[in-house]
Amino acid sequence: MNQFRDTPHQETTHGQSGVFATTGAEVPVGTGRAQLALGVRAAWTRFRKAERKFSDSIWGDALACVCLAIIFGGLLFAPLFWAN
Repeated sequence: MNQFRDTPHQETTHGQSGVFATTGAEVPVGTGRAQLALGVRAAWTRFRKAERKFSDSIWGDALACVCLAIIFGGLLFAPLFWAN
């Protein structure tokens, strides 16, 4: 049974829930905590949209190449730091 329905004067929205849910998670409506949860959800949704846009651009590919170069460079030169 839904714990939010047992408390008086609180409505809930229904849909996906969890960290990565972007719409309709079950939160009580009208309290400060609910407003905070909805604000965090809106910020997370906006961040994910911006990340997808960046990843799909040439700059996302450039950043991936730089990261791969750093990883491979680290793997190549790591034995020099372990040598006695």
